[in-house]
Amino acid sequence: MGGTAGMAFAAMRGDELKRTAIPRTLSVARVVGEAVRAARARNADAVDALLAATGGSLLLAGKIVDVERRTGGGFARGTLTLAGSGPYGGAMRIDFQNENLIAYVGDVPIVTVPDLICIVSTDAAEPITTELLRYGQRISVVGIRCHPLLSTPEALAVVGPGAFGYDVAYHALEPGGPLPWTTLT
Repeated sequence: MGGTAGMAFAAMRGDELKRTAIPRTLSVARVVGEAVRAARARNADAVDALLAATGGSLLLAGKIVDVERRTGGGFARGTLTLAGSGPYGGAMRIDFQNENLIAYVGDVPIVTVPDLICIVSTDAAEPITTELLRYGQRISVVGIRCHPLLSTPEALAVVGPGAFGYDVAYHALEPGGPLPWTTLT
């Protein structure tokens, strides 16, 4: 949203929020931002800082070789094709619908919603939204395990791959380190 919101709605009482919200999301966002900013300030690898702060896994480092977009049902949908470099050589495809939904290597899904598939600039770990993805960008793809509440059968019915029309089962991403949800108090 470019850092702004045009409206806010669906206000909740505190008891409703505690019953339905994912805990610590703002705290995790603050910790991740602080870690990335600190890495940049000391000219360290910002993507490594992102991985350490989230327990995420680096899935690919490389560049965008194709972006196919279409609009349907009020959503920006498409497919992103990536070419890895160095130890992350190879190809990856990511299907998106406003957000990144499924990452594939070949025809095998390796990460699905509700786990996060984050595309960031390789040099600064700046997030790149689906609207800003362009041919030739140097990117890193980071997978981050979702909060356990999002992987329950009830949650998967509304945020899992099937909720977006995919006939793909959710398999939890293995974390690369301690998950942020468990390290914050």
